[in-house]
Amino acid sequence: MKVLTSTPPVNNCAESNTKIALIAEGGGQRGIFTAGVLDAWLEDNFDPFDIFIGTSAGSQNITSFLSRQKGYAKYFISELSSSKRFYQLGRGLVGGNVVDLDWYFDKTIQGVFAIDFAAATKSLGQRELLITATNSRDRQGYFLSPNGEKNQWRRLLQASSALPFLYKQGVKIAPKLSVSSTDQAQAVTDDPKDDIYLDGGLAAPLPVRESYRRGATKIVVIRTVNNELHTQAAWVHKLKSWIYVSGYCPKMIDYLVQHEQAYQKELAFIANPPEGVEIIQIFAEDNLQSKILGSTDIDLQHDYRAGIIAGNAFLKTQ
Repeated sequence: MKVLTSTPPVNNCAESNTKIALIAEGGGQRGIFTAGVLDAWLEDNFDPFDIFIGTSAGSQNITSFLSRQKGYAKYFISELSSSKRFYQLGRGLVGGNVVDLDWYFDKTIQGVFAIDFAAATKSLGQRELLITATNSRDRQGYFLSPNGEKNQWRRLLQASSALPFLYKQGVKIAPKLSVSSTDQAQAVTDDPKDDIYLDGGLAAPLPVRESYRRGATKIVVIRTVNNELHTQAAWVHKLKSWIYVSGYCPKMIDYLVQHEQAYQKELAFIANPPEGVEIIQIFAEDNLQSKILGSTDIDLQHDYRAGIIAGNAFLKTQ
């Protein structure tokens, strides 16, 4: 495990006043590394967090962690996201969806792939869970809080994962949710119609600043990129190549530019946090082998084991 800590001079606040946040980055199938980290923590009953914020695959991983279903996220990623029913690049080239998110997230509420949303709600308790999504109307990042009802929670997870090139229509979310803008931090309760939301990574790819706005002074970030802090997320590189091949609409390129700008703001905050704020980043010791989509089973197993190792190594520092 590689752990990078940003810690400026600490003030004299009592430890009991420390608010701890967990941030889980997205990254498609590379999220199986995060699944390994969190499974290691579940094995040790480690959960000191006050705030949880997940983006895309990160929101799925945090939900699995809260449901206390050890091994669930690994199973979900390695089985469902590898299915030919879920991912077919050729569908996008003829006007369809590259990924079938409707089928994918329907599985979270039925059968062997069902998430125990009731258990997740119970373990969350009075703590704060935020799922990032990008509003297609104003292109701002929003932080959506599930109300505990499994269908609503499922739709928030789907919205957070809805990359516009891969899943073109986005996800309709009712306006009367507790959501806030990345830059304006205002509730959206007066919109007369439902809004369409897209992948949270477009506008809030690494929402460390939001956890600080909400009072966190110790922030743990599980990363799905290599520890070269100024690189783009892996899914951006892959998505760009698909877009250029397909000749897809320029609006998608605009979203990627927006993503990169938001990403750089977060990296700058991580590199130079405010006084008294500790930021701990968890990376794999070696390069992750999996991709956003289309990973081999061997690569997924490698990255899951890397996550277990990283999670256990982190526990030794606590």
